[in-house]
Amino acid sequence: MIGGREERAEDRMGDTDAASPAGAWRGGHQQWMFAMLPAFPLALLVVRLWYASRQDTQTLLLLVQHVSALGLLTAVLLTTLWVLPALVLAGRVLGALYRVSTGRSSWLSAVSDRISDWIVVLSVLVGAVSWQLRFLPTLVALSLATLGLTVCDRRAVRPELIVVFTLWLPLVAGAGLYLWLAPAIGQAFAEGDVVTAVLLTLPPGLACLLTGPVPERAAAALTSTVAVAVLVLAPVFTAAVVVEAPILPLVGLEISREGADEEIAGKVLIGHVIATDDRVSTFLEQDGTVRFIANGAVASQFLCPDLGQIPRSRVALRRWYVEHSVLAWFAPDPLAKPSDPRCPGRPANPRAVRG
Repeated sequence: MIGGREERAEDRMGDTDAASPAGAWRGGHQQWMFAMLPAFPLALLVVRLWYASRQDTQTLLLLVQHVSALGLLTAVLLTTLWVLPALVLAGRVLGALYRVSTGRSSWLSAVSDRISDWIVVLSVLVGAVSWQLRFLPTLVALSLATLGLTVCDRRAVRPELIVVFTLWLPLVAGAGLYLWLAPAIGQAFAEGDVVTAVLLTLPPGLACLLTGPVPERAAAALTSTVAVAVLVLAPVFTAAVVVEAPILPLVGLEISREGADEEIAGKVLIGHVIATDDRVSTFLEQDGTVRFIANGAVASQFLCPDLGQIPRSRVALRRWYVEHSVLAWFAPDPLAKPSDPRCPGRPANPRAVRG
């Protein structure tokens, strides 16, 4: 009976809070945010096409007419796959850190409470599969911080559990990570790759510092500053990645000397084929120039590699490059084929290019 009365009292408190002006404002604010979520991918798609058109309205309209939205949406979803685990773990860590440090609740704590445990586990699994190798130590550190702060928050009366999950587990995990990453860390320092060396070296050592409370006076400023930084940088990072994502295959057109405009006759054009019909092909060059080329003037067409996908770091761990994810590591190796010598924009045999 006592338990039933307590549950009914809690229900009444929840109903009262929901009926209050503050509760109504929070509910309306959340509905507004959920309504705006679908608009964010659309805005990214428009920004990507605007970037590809070099701020030219007519070129933008041409791309909107012919470019498949599914391909652009795929780039947005793949980028979101990177960002969502970071947002989920950051929200859970910051909310729990504030409550453990101050003993009070805030808007960060409310956000943290709304993130279920199964969402955290799913986010860690998605990050482990989709994040690059050099970011996996950061993922492990965030996961350990989430686990340790959750134990501190929910099992404050069990000091033995707190010691295990906030001290011993991060120490063991950090030592294991250093043993596993030692070859890659040494290679990163030898290659002078500072960014990779920091990403592989720093997070395992910080894991123990992220699992416990901070001074109460600094908790509010620290958590709020980090939360605002994450909320501001996440859309910027997402937009930066989407803007650089390819919208069409990168191809080359070798133009014959006859039947083509004098400006492009005998040249190799590198860019994207927007559309083609039985008479002309609409071609977008890399500098944003749109050309309508007669099909009879095209001597050959070939596919070029995307230079943006070539790894910038040579650091690897057991043939696993630091810029590759688990999916890329387990996927079949790409076919070994030489790059077309015409991709830099030079005809293979200028004298043989004829109409």
